[in-house]
Amino acid sequence: MIAFRQALLLLVITVVLAAVSWAVRGDRLSPVADPEFYALDLSVPLVSQDQARAFFEAGSHYFVDTRPGEPGERPVIPGSFTIREAQLDADLAAVMDFLYPEDPLILYGSDTPVMVDAVAARLADRGYEQLLILQGGFAAWRKAGGPISGEEATP
Repeated sequence: MIAFRQALLLLVITVVLAAVSWAVRGDRLSPVADPEFYALDLSVPLVSQDQARAFFEAGSHYFVDTRPGEPGERPVIPGSFTIREAQLDADLAAVMDFLYPEDPLILYGSDTPVMVDAVAARLADRGYEQLLILQGGFAAWRKAGGPISGEEATP
């Protein structure tokens, strides 16, 4: 019985020391990934909301919605068109009358750029050279007050 009490006491002391050590240690990683700290390995560069808004207002870039789902089912950046990864060939065929590989494109999707990068990489393989990914995606565009169309399509 004495050995059990000693083992239990040793376990409690160890847990308390570990908790205190963890609490006073200042060099812990944040539980939330900070995009400023972690570099993403993307095939094309990110563009900030401010810079994308300037491109939008100047009309110098095409905006491309890469989110899955059917066009018209959700709000979009006005004037943007859809190129989804799963339907890349069909979506490119639909815009081939006015979209050329030398045109500058800003791709957006969900708030994570990794899914958008898959579309960007496939477009780059097809000769598109001026590609950017909207940092923060559509949600960040909306939060920053960027123009949105199709708001009534939101359920």
